[in-house]
Amino acid sequence: MPMNEEDIQAGKCYSAGSDNYKVLTITRQIVTYQAWPKGGKFSPLRINCGLKAFAAAVRKEIICPAGI
Repeated sequence: MPMNEEDIQAGKCYSAGSDNYKVLTITRQIVTYQAWPKGGKFSPLRINCGLKAFAAAVRKEIICPAGI
């Protein structure tokens, strides 16, 4: 089930099936985040996405792993 846009916050991590995301910033309804596959390495690449699309893709908030 998708999350509400109001529940997405910078500094938190979210799960979307086989991938996880850490939200870095939210500026003018644009989410900047970093992604990593479950059981994989954290990607240094930053990705931008609209808040509505990001909220529709993620399923739940998760605890951010140590070191990210």
